[in-house]
Amino acid sequence: MLCASQENIILWNPSTKEFKLIPPSPFDSEPYWGVLIDHRSFGYDRVRDDYKVMCHGQIIQEYNNYRIYGGSYIWELYSLRSNSWRKINVDMEHNHMDCEQVYLDGLSHWMCSNERRNEVFLLSFEWSNEVFITTPIPSYMNYYYFQKYSLLVDLVLLNGSVALILNCVDTSTFHISIMGEVDVKESWIKLFIVRSLPCLSYPIGAGKKGNMLFRKEDGGLVWFDLNTQTIQDLGIIEGRFYKIVIHKESFYPFEGANA
Repeated sequence: MLCASQENIILWNPSTKEFKLIPPSPFDSEPYWGVLIDHRSFGYDRVRDDYKVMCHGQIIQEYNNYRIYGGSYIWELYSLRSNSWRKINVDMEHNHMDCEQVYLDGLSHWMCSNERRNEVFLLSFEWSNEVFITTPIPSYMNYYYFQKYSLLVDLVLLNGSVALILNCVDTSTFHISIMGEVDVKESWIKLFIVRSLPCLSYPIGAGKKGNMLFRKEDGGLVWFDLNTQTIQDLGIIEGRFYKIVIHKESFYPFEGANA
């Protein structure tokens, strides 16, 4: 798991309680520019048996004590096996990239948008080949629809698949679709339409059995069973941010099983 602040990045194995402090990127020490990091992610390279961290940020130039946000972006990749950072070249135009990632089978996924092209898409990164893959979202979630209605989109893992949840705030309706294959728009399958649940505010994540954890309008937390569409109140009032993290238990050191 990845724990990050503005200054430090730490890898944590909850099975062994092992911590690993990641060294700072050398690119931040350039004399005339820096990087405003707005996104960090973590994944596993199965080919090289290597844990990696990726940082994405905007280049900041400094001139006469003024910071200039140039609009260009930088991507940095850290390898735990080599204990080093390097830049990676990404030829992709985008305006916004969600901070929350969904990781499954060697790929990380995020929601991403390009306002100039009126596009919203799923962005995936394959950690072994170090390539990005874009997948168009379902047609009913197109960009103009976002602008016309009060909608929210969440990305979760659901029963071993990447799932998109479209939250129609005005009608208290949730549309849930899963992706069958990256880079194939037609592989999206709509599984559920959950109607008229005004008490639910937004989804936090999915459990291993396919039930969803939601935050209610009053801040309480509930489990929602997608099959029976019944709600179980947990009796917990949310006092801070919550998220569900499902991880595979590992007792190997961070350096890898073959180190």
